[in-house]
Amino acid sequence: MPDNLRADVEKTVATHGDSKSTTRASSEIGRDNEVTPLPSTAPLDWDSPDDLDNPWNWPMSKRWLGTIVPGALCLLVTFTASVYAASVYQVSREFHVSITTALLGLSMYVIGLGLGPMFSAPLSEVFGRKMVYFINLPIFLLFTLGAGLAKNIQTLIICRAFAGIFGGPALAVSAGSFVDIWDLKTSGSAVTVQAFATFMGPALGPVVGGYLVQNHGWRWSMYIVLLLGGFLLLPLSLLQESYKPVILTRRALSRGQTLPPKPDPKTALKMIFTITLARPTVMLIKEPIVQAVALYSSFAFAVLFGFFEAYPFVFQRDYKMNLGETGLCFLGIAAGLCAGCGIYLLQDRLCYVPAHKKHNGHPPPEVRMVPAMIGSLLMPVGLFWFAWTAERGVHWVVPIVAGVPFGAGLVLVFLSAVMYILEIYSPLVAASAIASLGLLRYLLAFAFPLFTIRMFEKLGVKWAASVFGFLAVAMMPIPWVFTKWGAKIRGWSRFDAVKG
Repeated sequence: MPDNLRADVEKTVATHGDSKSTTRASSEIGRDNEVTPLPSTAPLDWDSPDDLDNPWNWPMSKRWLGTIVPGALCLLVTFTASVYAASVYQVSREFHVSITTALLGLSMYVIGLGLGPMFSAPLSEVFGRKMVYFINLPIFLLFTLGAGLAKNIQTLIICRAFAGIFGGPALAVSAGSFVDIWDLKTSGSAVTVQAFATFMGPALGPVVGGYLVQNHGWRWSMYIVLLLGGFLLLPLSLLQESYKPVILTRRALSRGQTLPPKPDPKTALKMIFTITLARPTVMLIKEPIVQAVALYSSFAFAVLFGFFEAYPFVFQRDYKMNLGETGLCFLGIAAGLCAGCGIYLLQDRLCYVPAHKKHNGHPPPEVRMVPAMIGSLLMPVGLFWFAWTAERGVHWVVPIVAGVPFGAGLVLVFLSAVMYILEIYSPLVAASAIASLGLLRYLLAFAFPLFTIRMFEKLGVKWAASVFGFLAVAMMPIPWVFTKWGAKIRGWSRFDAVKG
């Protein structure tokens, strides 16, 4: 791949927040290509494959610091979404609003998480990963403080929405940081860090928030975020910039080199708009592959957010648990998420790595569907298990344990969706496809909490939860269909998916 095309691919793809789509570009480029110093007007590149400024060549301890710290920030942002769930009833009483209105504090934050990456892309492009962390984290914390000090529901909802907008870039840029440091195709552990942070935060939020709200009031569900965010400022300061174009530009300036000409701003903005919004919307409407994997992974994510309201309804009404005890019920889902990450790593070693070697680095893309095939069996088991055991005559631990297969299935489906997209599309198209997944995921996560309570009240626990189970069963064939007829389905793609 020519150096100028490589620079454009890596630079442009990294602008989209919710994706890890430079994986494919990184794999194509390889680390064994000899790179010779270029004239100062040529595209900037590493001095050699062993260039110590290249994050792929950093010491392992430094690479893991650059992985865990952004992952922790991602965990904080997703934790902030769900820690509010325990506050809904107190907020409703204090501000004299309906439960649905109080739930907007959760739903508008989630919408903010979806919008934030669109604004962070240009910042990451110009200033790099580290600067975006430091710009957005303090503003995110200020709006969270504003929510905690709110004197009316309008202030609370607006501050939560803006907290989501300024927290969303953490999800976006942390994915870019992982791509900078690892070849995600062959680094299963790094992939699971992103998935773990994305889903463990929402699972742990009610666990912590339940006791905080019960003992100290709903405002402490905001104050705990301030404390945790403050602790992250120090490790963030220790991070070193990992974004290749920014590293090379700074190094060229320090060497007194003349920088290559910058792209036309209008062209760059148009490309960013295409990758992050225009093309993702078109792909959701016209691309069968994206429609299927986005719908499946987004549904699983949205059910998790629906449970933020379903669990209090079930465990407080039928089992007479208090707010803190209800929060602990989410530990079943948290355990499932851990189990799912373990299963992913195991199948990565047993299935993907051998296929990668057997096919000389180009295995059939459908091998990425193995985790989703496992998850497709686990998720409906967990949902029906919960639906038909959550009643007074059954011990409370039984419906809690149902969260284990659901949580495991959730993370396995998500990981398969992302990795399959990265396997079959070129880097720029993959960035848009991942954006499609994020767009639908946050739209459904916005909506599910708003109707879950009414559905459980109207249908009862058994049939309301079974609705989720039946939908999971309806979607269960998706990974199996791709495994069987994936090559044919890829042939229908309008966006140049890998054929054959």
